[in-house]
Amino acid sequence: MQKSANVSRRSALRAGVSGMLALGVSAGLALVSVPGTALAQSDEDPAQIILRIADDAFNLFGSLNGRSRDWGSRRAWTRDVARLRFATRNMAERAGGAFLREFNDTQLEAYFALTEQAASEFLLDIFSVYEPNTTFVVDRVRRNRTDTATIMESTVIAQGKTYRVDWTVIDDGGVLKVSNVSIFGLNLVSDFRASFRDAFRHNGAKGVLSMLDTRIKRSERKFPG
Repeated sequence: MQKSANVSRRSALRAGVSGMLALGVSAGLALVSVPGTALAQSDEDPAQIILRIADDAFNLFGSLNGRSRDWGSRRAWTRDVARLRFATRNMAERAGGAFLREFNDTQLEAYFALTEQAASEFLLDIFSVYEPNTTFVVDRVRRNRTDTATIMESTVIAQGKTYRVDWTVIDDGGVLKVSNVSIFGLNLVSDFRASFRDAFRHNGAKGVLSMLDTRIKRSERKFPG
């Protein structure tokens, strides 16, 4: 088991994963420097993906949160991250499971697109708490029990509150992407799955699409722009 490393957001992002090795945090892969929303490669350090997302989020959200009520630029960023850095199709397939067999091609296409949008709105909600003195602490980077994914356990301290955030990174067709996020006691894929099943039982595929559309519109009202 790797030791925890109490690394502030600034020091962790400045040192990078290679610098964190001395603190006992390692993902065991080569470090590749890429922008936060650039496409990752399979040999990139999984933890570096999360650190760069957090750094980009801090720079954007930290400067605008509490100052601007127009969330347009922040929403555009989370949509890019969801599209390029998140395995949203994988997430959607795991959430839908066998129920997806009941979807026709048009409904499936809409379902995958709406899931990506819902994931981006989820990110918007996460980073809405960022402020200039936010601290991002890397606790541990480890492989999961089945050795099919890398999990980065982190802590965010913002607005006087502490949030435990776990990120799961997988190889998605030769590209490393985030396949799940757990925060506020909420597992994103599990939440999607529970909401999916309830909506499907009430009104089939149409109910699922309507549920996702409602979630997105609710978030757009909360974060206008």
